[in-house]
Amino acid sequence: MIVAVTGKAKPSLSSRSISARRKTGPIVDKFLSIQTEPAVSQQPNIPVIPKVAGLILAGGKGQRMGGNKPFRKLAGRPLIAHVINAASRQCDHLMISSNEDVSLFAEFSLLVVVDKPEPGQGPLGGVLGGLSALPALPDGVDWLATFPVDCPIVPDDMVGRLIGAAIDAGKPAAFASHVGRDHFLSAVWHRDAAEIIAGQLASDDRRVGGALRAVGAVGVDFPVGAGQAAPFTNINTPDDLTAVEAVLASLIGLADR
Repeated sequence: MIVAVTGKAKPSLSSRSISARRKTGPIVDKFLSIQTEPAVSQQPNIPVIPKVAGLILAGGKGQRMGGNKPFRKLAGRPLIAHVINAASRQCDHLMISSNEDVSLFAEFSLLVVVDKPEPGQGPLGGVLGGLSALPALPDGVDWLATFPVDCPIVPDDMVGRLIGAAIDAGKPAAFASHVGRDHFLSAVWHRDAAEIIAGQLASDDRRVGGALRAVGAVGVDFPVGAGQAAPFTNINTPDDLTAVEAVLASLIGLADR
């Protein structure tokens, strides 16, 4: 069963403050501030959400893109660099999920994890690989947030809202939704979900939605305001890439007026 949560986030869980530790370009920084910056809560004594690791899901073949999807350029930078930037704004640790040669990602200086129980398990195998890597991280991380490499427009409060909704509902997972469409790979997973995912993969069931239903995941709606680009827009083809770049350019142009 999947439970849907709509409306605005609770201030106590959507206002996580994480210092800016990322390397970004001026165009992308400006774009993200226009698109995704949540309102800052004025309430005192805001509790901090649990430690969370971000996992960039970069293991797909990207055939409709012509291959090499993580390194296709958007605004002059690889898609994966945009997604790493978005994830770093919300997560305490970052990892990359891929079964390719780790040297391909050397410039990012991040841990690269492979699918579990073996390569070729699809995105759900990547999620299990990320959950399996949590014990090796410092700080006692119990939560994993997943970010598809083809989805560069991510609300800055996504992780806080999703973990908050999952904790409030007593569930080990939550996923994002926008205008009635579920985005199962933009999600958070507690380490306790690993056993259920492993059992599902052992049954040759690789459906991410199936795993979310099995753990009773919470769906959280993310609305979009005037002058904002739609969050969770997937870039699967060269035409998609061109369209998103045009939106990015137009919004930055509007902000400069």
